[in-house]
Amino acid sequence: MPVNRNALVRYKTIDACLRRRNRKWTLEDLIEACSDALYEYEGIRKGVSRRAIQLDIQLMRSEKLGYNAPIVVLDKKYYTYEDPEYSIANIPLTQQDLNTLNEVVGILRQFKGFTHFREVDDMVNRLQHKIQMVKTNQRPLIDFEKK
Repeated sequence: MPVNRNALVRYKTIDACLRRRNRKWTLEDLIEACSDALYEYEGIRKGVSRRAIQLDIQLMRSEKLGYNAPIVVLDKKYYTYEDPEYSIANIPLTQQDLNTLNEVVGILRQFKGFTHFREVDDMVNRLQHKIQMVKTNQRPLIDFEKK
């Protein structure tokens, strides 16, 4: 199991915890939640270290992953997001991300017509449509024709 995937599970777990504002989250609570998530998703029984969670929080706060998470510590003990609406899942795509996704769509389009890739064709169409909506900043809509 790659370490990056374990880190991603921890980031998503920390994000989910900090978004739940009905509870105050200590570092020990976050360690326990991440350990439970790793066991649930990956079957990893050994717990997560205190240092790993501290580094994860530091990395989530930084620009390195693009999260820039507004994580604050209240009363020198409880972790939360300063912005109650923040989530790492809501980060917008950059222009470079969109360009890379367009290249991927172009590569996947080359397999159009192969019998093994029929299921992929619909997914590629949806991905291309979603990229176009993000580029033009449009929301999905339905237009009904009138006589």
